[in-house]
Amino acid sequence: MRRLSIIDLSSGNQPIYSDDKKVIIVFNGEIYNYKILKSKLEAKNITFKTNSDTEVILKIYLEFGVNSFSKLDGMFAFSIYDKRINKLFITRDFFGEKPLYYSNVNENFIWGSELKSVKSQLKFFPEISKKGLELFFSLTYIPAPYTIYEGVSKLEPNNYIEYAIEEKKLSIHQIEQKTEKENLKFDGTFDEAKQKTKELIEESVYSRSVSDVPIGTFLSGGVDSSIVTHCLAKNTDSKINTFSIGFEKKSFDETDKSRVVAKLINSNHHEFIINEKSLFSSLDEILENFDEPFADASALPTFLVSKKTSEHVKVALTGDGGDEVFGGYNKYYINNIFY
Repeated sequence: MRRLSIIDLSSGNQPIYSDDKKVIIVFNGEIYNYKILKSKLEAKNITFKTNSDTEVILKIYLEFGVNSFSKLDGMFAFSIYDKRINKLFITRDFFGEKPLYYSNVNENFIWGSELKSVKSQLKFFPEISKKGLELFFSLTYIPAPYTIYEGVSKLEPNNYIEYAIEEKKLSIHQIEQKTEKENLKFDGTFDEAKQKTKELIEESVYSRSVSDVPIGTFLSGGVDSSIVTHCLAKNTDSKINTFSIGFEKKSFDETDKSRVVAKLINSNHHEFIINEKSLFSSLDEILENFDEPFADASALPTFLVSKKTSEHVKVALTGDGGDEVFGGYNKYYINNIFY
């Protein structure tokens, strides 16, 4: 694997082994509550060799087994090989932020975070999946468990694979979340609901700002990215870096809005202005990074702003998902119109 190295740059190299070398983990992602989990384990006299969140996953698995997966708050895809029982456990996070592809054809089990790496190890030439193609034309992407290829699947979010190596038997299980229904109830006023929402968002941004490398934000000037940026600036002593992408065509350009927010929080603001030519020259590189057909045009400018941003910081928080949660587009009101 190639490690991005965000937490514990010096001693967090993978794979990480248990003390007796009988349990091994390889991990893609980040665990936001790893410090809390680590302190609870240390209270049980469990020791650590690194400061990485990877080792926390391993040690909590050693303590609680597969029941530990529900205790993890983060974005992740990881595999744990437990030699003691000769089983492999492969897990994907609650929302499926990290991809996980696998193939189990003719007793050849292959898995990885990129479809192209899985495909490179297949002992057969995969045919195009008619179901995957149908879903793509319907949704503009291909949801789990389907992929564009026959014989290759995606692990669905909040699930884990249990693979018995000797029997070559694969089973898929849902991660049982321990949230009590009582904790989901809210009986307060509208103003109290707004205050609670504000606290939860700030807490969420703060937990995602744990990093041993500089971080910044993608700032479009929209509501979601502006809120995330404001929360990060509020919890940081020094100036934060903000990054915006603009367009020469003024009808698409929103950099004036991002400038207002950047000025409000006094950030180190970076603007990148692009046109059709800069997009066209990057098309081949962008498409090569797609594992499957994907028809969201925003991927094009996102690639460019990510590439530019990487020259300044290694991690950038975004507002992705805010519109879906808070009804940021008119299409989310469709049920109110028809029902």
